[in-house]
Amino acid sequence: MERRAAYPTDTQHIVNLSGYVWAAGQFGSLHRQRILDLSCGTGYGADYLGTCADQIVAIDCVPEVVAKSRADYPRTNVHFLTMDGCSLGFRDESFDCIVSQDTIEHIHDDGRFVTELTRVLKPRGTLIIFTPHGKGKEIVPNDPYHIREYTAQEFRALLAPHFTSIRWYGRRQGERLKTAERSMDSIRALDPLGLRTCIPRPVRHWLGSVMSRLHGGPQLQDLVPTDIEYAEGIAEDTNLIGVCVK
Repeated sequence: MERRAAYPTDTQHIVNLSGYVWAAGQFGSLHRQRILDLSCGTGYGADYLGTCADQIVAIDCVPEVVAKSRADYPRTNVHFLTMDGCSLGFRDESFDCIVSQDTIEHIHDDGRFVTELTRVLKPRGTLIIFTPHGKGKEIVPNDPYHIREYTAQEFRALLAPHFTSIRWYGRRQGERLKTAERSMDSIRALDPLGLRTCIPRPVRHWLGSVMSRLHGGPQLQDLVPTDIEYAEGIAEDTNLIGVCVK
């Protein structure tokens, strides 16, 4: 599964972090709230949520990833655990809020996954779940890590039986990030074999910043979560995001 460590000039890291920042804003006041970060990956999102809420439980299925996250982010109100998202070791109605960012497309039994999320969520609790906007479950995704990618209709049909209400949102790159990515695409196009990955990442990202500035964009280190746009409703070029109330 994809697990990108926090790296300040990695544009995909900024996108992923923006999901946690945006989700925390959707939850409203997080005082006395218990939040589950499901498939926390390398831990930086749970650490961010730990600045907002009283208690964060962050799970991942890979013990080594969990151990590293625990060492990297020793916040006292954030607890990292090794656990399978389809067999959660929590009592019913344990959490006020759940964040699941770009995970369900990796899960073989997506129905069981959603059932488990619903089980551990308190009545009137909120699940915020992200997934790529795909061409349909029967189409083999381009991303080799993904089992399936949903259309909006398929994702709605999967979630709707479990929740009293769902608000739908999309996520796309803002103009500054678009400019930076376009400039880096011009470099990637010259390297179809991916040999640039042999160059140390700081050097690659420095060159990316130079190209972005030449195209009128920002330096990579100046990109922030607000360079990703979130809007109610779904378009073809956005991710699928459901804000689901049990």
